[in-house]
Amino acid sequence: MFLWVFSALTVCCIVIYTIVLTVLPKQYNKTSFNDIEKDLTTLIEDINGKTIKDVSGEIYNFCIKNSTVLTLSRDGQTLDFGEAGNESSNDSNSEIVVMGTAILTEDNMDYEVTVTYVSKSANTITEILIRFLPVIISVIILISFLSAFICSKVIVNPIARISRISKRMTALDPTWKCDVKSSDEIGVLSENLNTMAAQLQDTMQELRDANDKLSEDIERQKQLDEQRKNFFIAVSHELKTPLTVLKGQLENMMLGFGDYRDHDKHLPEAYDTAEDIERLVKEIIAVTKAESSDISGGLTEVSLRGSAEEALRPILLIAEEKNVTVHFGIEDDLTLTVDRGLWQKALSNIFGNAVRHSPEGADVYISLEGRALVVTNTGVSIPEEDMPYLFTPFYRADRSRNRSTGGSGLGLYIVKTILERHSMSCEIRNTDNGVSFYVYLQ
Repeated sequence: MFLWVFSALTVCCIVIYTIVLTVLPKQYNKTSFNDIEKDLTTLIEDINGKTIKDVSGEIYNFCIKNSTVLTLSRDGQTLDFGEAGNESSNDSNSEIVVMGTAILTEDNMDYEVTVTYVSKSANTITEILIRFLPVIISVIILISFLSAFICSKVIVNPIARISRISKRMTALDPTWKCDVKSSDEIGVLSENLNTMAAQLQDTMQELRDANDKLSEDIERQKQLDEQRKNFFIAVSHELKTPLTVLKGQLENMMLGFGDYRDHDKHLPEAYDTAEDIERLVKEIIAVTKAESSDISGGLTEVSLRGSAEEALRPILLIAEEKNVTVHFGIEDDLTLTVDRGLWQKALSNIFGNAVRHSPEGADVYISLEGRALVVTNTGVSIPEEDMPYLFTPFYRADRSRNRSTGGSGLGLYIVKTILERHSMSCEIRNTDNGVSFYVYLQ
């Protein structure tokens, strides 16, 4: 851009100077010719009817004013006026520009008036312009250089910066800011680029957030799929044992093997096994309902204290049988938006676990700490190595897996699933006096 501007300005200036050098002398001669012609007409009008002696002063003034030689001619005789005299009239640069006729009263004869213009001034102008040509060219080059430099600084540099920024834009790099400040179109372009950069950055951030969320959802879905797979494997394993036992009991009774001929003795055992299978199936159905049901359409506002008291009533009978004292300490009430059925199921499992896993004579405390529901049962503790697996389906800290000392291992998994569906969370901690179950409400 610098070279283009410099070359264009230099060529334009030289062309203009050449035009001036050519046209100015000619225009000067033409203007002088017109002025002389007008003055001569006036002069002839003034000298008509006068003697040569009377008009010689006016003629000399005319010659001096117009730098000309005026000649009066009659019958081969001439009379010249003007400082240049005959030498000027024979100059190679002289030009006869005007001719006319005047009548002088001295002999009442016509005199031919000839005006010769010596174009020394025009020639002088041409010589001066040629003489100063090196200086003029130097000035032209200097002006062209400065103009091109300023142009490149004012226009080209901002455009170059914008061009570099555009390359970063193509690389989807929004961490830039165009600092071109001006009130012209380039400034408007700079502001538009800054606006575009801000919008691009916001859009890319939204896309990154969406991508992160999508990745999290995909990872969570993978975990859920793996969890379901493990769940169904565990279900098949948990159902296999009682079903095998039940089938064996019934088959032995049908065939009358050994002691199994006493149906009255073994039918209650088969019935108990069937009840275990029924409870397990109900819990599996509860898990499926908690995972797959759409709770958005069944959300209602419930009282935390009221729902906790309702879920605790059937548990108090179990506590009374085990001589466990339940201390209900929810004084301040909260209003929660939940699926009533699932929420009652979660509370029932939490309170039931606390009572069932407490030794005889222990205490269970139910309280509210801020927005956390805390259920603590005393006299027990959970091995630390079991803590990470407590919410795993069918996991039980009791290695004997005796159903008389615990459930199927789905209770805590159901609680965690229900709470997650309500955007809540939970955790279990060992305390100095026992175990505390924390429910962090929404």
